[in-house]
Amino acid sequence: MNKLTDLADDEQKKRLKRLVSRTEIEALKAEYARKADAVFNHPGAASAAALADLFTVDGILDLGPFGRYEGRAQLLNACENILPQATRWTTHYIVSPILEVGDHAATGSWYFLIKSVPQSPPGAGVSETCGGYADKYVKTPGGWKIRESLSSFFVPPT
Repeated sequence: MNKLTDLADDEQKKRLKRLVSRTEIEALKAEYARKADAVFNHPGAASAAALADLFTVDGILDLGPFGRYEGRAQLLNACENILPQATRWTTHYIVSPILEVGDHAATGSWYFLIKSVPQSPPGAGVSETCGGYADKYVKTPGGWKIRESLSSFFVPPT
């Protein structure tokens, strides 16, 4: 083989590796949506741990007015004890990813629509919250993990 062919092969391998990583990060965020719903729909230690497992040990989940949680202990406490107190049901729709993927780190920007039912008042209906996530990811020996997820909320004009 010649040098030009070797360079082309190397470039194709790098592109394929980035595409595989992108697909893995998209799957990670889809897991986040489902496991976040489980925290509210099936609260308890198991659902809290399943969501926390998607983050690095020092991971950050910043939910704006709903709190900032840093590290595994705070994530577990928030997901098991704090967040389910206000909300009894959710479904997360997370769409429109813009991802920048490197070999061992990545960033992502997403839109979300969250439908939820509060714990009170009794009989309250479904509300909708729109916003976005600004995420940082790292590749660990166990696969991609969320290092930081910052939420922002969109308020429609009146």
